[in-house]
Amino acid sequence: MTKNNWKTLKRASWTFLLLSWLVPPSLALAEGSIPPDDWREIKEGVDGYPAGPMLEIALRRTHSDKLEMFKWRSEFISMLSVQPGSLVEREWHSISGIPSNSGAGTWTGMTWWENQQRWQDMANMLFPSPVTANWLQTIHMTLIFVKPLNEDFDLRTLAQSGEEVLELGLLVFPQTGDSGSSDRAADTYLETLERTGADTYRFDIYPNPYGFPGPYTVAYNQNGPPSPEDERWFVYMASYPSRESRDAMHSRDEVKKVFKALQDAMVNKHSDIQVMKRSTSKVCCQAAGMCSLDPDDCKVGILGAGDIWASNCNECPRPCVTGYNVCSRLSSRTCLDVGGKLVEACP
Repeated sequence: MTKNNWKTLKRASWTFLLLSWLVPPSLALAEGSIPPDDWREIKEGVDGYPAGPMLEIALRRTHSDKLEMFKWRSEFISMLSVQPGSLVEREWHSISGIPSNSGAGTWTGMTWWENQQRWQDMANMLFPSPVTANWLQTIHMTLIFVKPLNEDFDLRTLAQSGEEVLELGLLVFPQTGDSGSSDRAADTYLETLERTGADTYRFDIYPNPYGFPGPYTVAYNQNGPPSPEDERWFVYMASYPSRESRDAMHSRDEVKKVFKALQDAMVNKHSDIQVMKRSTSKVCCQAAGMCSLDPDDCKVGILGAGDIWASNCNECPRPCVTGYNVCSRLSSRTCLDVGGKLVEACP
């Protein structure tokens, strides 16, 4: 692959990068890596693809206006919510990262799918849409499929309190040389975290449509995607009771030593380590009647604030006149379902 070819690949449409159906042979990632004609028909448990549930991780770095990103993300999530096969969906907002994001912020979506075919069916429906194209223009995304190796991993309850933070590592190690030393560096780091009070999780990585384990693209790294022949992936998570507890753990000499060894072992230009707090993919219906796309603006659960979550702005409560001229605040859909009429304000 020449440097000019990589530049051409990075300029390609995000939709085409993710679905790969318009990538010509000259842009193949490796010899013989063009997907077969039936690559969208993933057979359960065949050719290295996972049988049963699969975890999708989408690390998204916003490089344009944050609210523009949220607007299109909200539309995409609304379309996603009616697709079959999505079992659990969670979103995280990064509070720090290596490398740091110089843009408007990093959000990571995690979705537990019934199987990889269900994800593929969703992608075939949603990725060609203008909504998806507009959203992908606001972000750089790493998209990877994994399966937990820990039996106690549960996306539903992972770092679910307001204080807990999650560390996500999408690491690239060199395939050549003493590859065992890279694994030892990663395992030693996770074992040290466990001894100091963190919960850690390891994952198997499943092939993308090109046939090699790893993400679809890491185009936010300006040097192009990792090499499927010379580099390999390692994915881990670590859950801490709070951001303060993580800072305290990482101030200890034993943790600093193994964390530095981990960074020395990985390919820095392709690796990503994010420290994140739980966020939401929903919009915020504010008590003042405004709809905010920024989840950081929402004051749900705070006494007197009155904000609530909704899947999109159309579901926010609005003044609605129903029978006997009763006026109350209902979502647009509920108002029409009960025979009501939306008005500007209640008298």
